[in-house]
Amino acid sequence: MNNPKVRGLKMNKDQKAKDTGSPMTNLMEVMQEASTTMMPGFGLEWFETMNKVGTEMLAFMSERVKQDIQTQQDLLQAKDIGEIQKIQADFVKKAMDDYAAEMTKLMDMGKTHEKHAIPV
Repeated sequence: MNNPKVRGLKMNKDQKAKDTGSPMTNLMEVMQEASTTMMPGFGLEWFETMNKVGTEMLAFMSERVKQDIQTQQDLLQAKDIGEIQKIQADFVKKAMDDYAAEMTKLMDMGKTHEKHAIPV
């Protein structure tokens, strides 16, 4: 893998500019790099599974952004500090629950690709 964040190496200016994205973007790039080196050994079913995983990740991120925007709107309309604290606490709990559920879903989707590998 050539991703310096994964290997813990120093980054040059170009790499630093590239790494200013979200952790999810960095994860997707690392997964893409890793899968590219293994690509010749996988069949069509593997690519279909990876397509489903990518689609799921994008749908999840889209939904989280919608919830983030709604939370900001709720905060702007809050009447007092107690309401703000409740909105923030609810947001954090929902986000943690959503991310945990999404990771479980992605891990389950990823388990199926092993049976689709074609020996090299």
